Amino acid sequence: MKREPQVLPPRQTVIYAITERMLRETGSNRRSFAMAVAEVYLAITPEDHRSHPFRITQGARAEDDKKANGQILGRYLDGTVKTLPADLEDAWVLALPQPYREECECELAARRGMLAVRMPQTPAGTFASMGPLFKRYSGLVDALSPAVADGRLCPEDRVHAPRIKREGRALITAILALECELDEAVYGEAGE
Repeated sequence: MKREPQVLPPRQTVIYAITERMLRETGSNRRSFAMAVAEVYLAITPEDHRSHPFRITQGARAEDDKKANGQILGRYLDGTVKTLPADLEDAWVLALPQPYREECECELAARRGMLAVRMPQTPAGTFASMGPLFKRYSGLVDALSPAVADGRLCPEDRVHAPRIKREGRALITAILALECELDEAVYGEAGE
């Protein structure tokens, strides 16, 4: 069955919403986050491809850099600049602290019907992915519990659907991470 195309909000809407929530929940501020974005941006974007004048200096000019970098990000968050360029999007998402980065990656992938799966970062055969797998399974059960408490799923459970879907996708990605780790341990390569 082919899905009908649907209008999606711009990608940056997802990124900005998660960023604003991260700032609220962590007590961080825009300037500090802007410095984190600037560090990643300058590290991953080739100099001749940079479209933003981020600066990171030491000493007396550091506070000026923090202010300038904060203004750059603020223009995006405030809607002054309407479109987030791809080179800045990558740095922005990578600068988000966990678990916000993972949530952002998952939401961006889900927009296209895909799953974001973190590649194992541990030595093959350690099965470090088992803990997250059980945690994600527990999260799905916890999300399902209020919806199936009456023994059925129905339209009244609509309020629970977003969390159930989010936890379900998280469980699927944990299973795929385990599969990658298994492939690495057994076959010596990811994906068989």
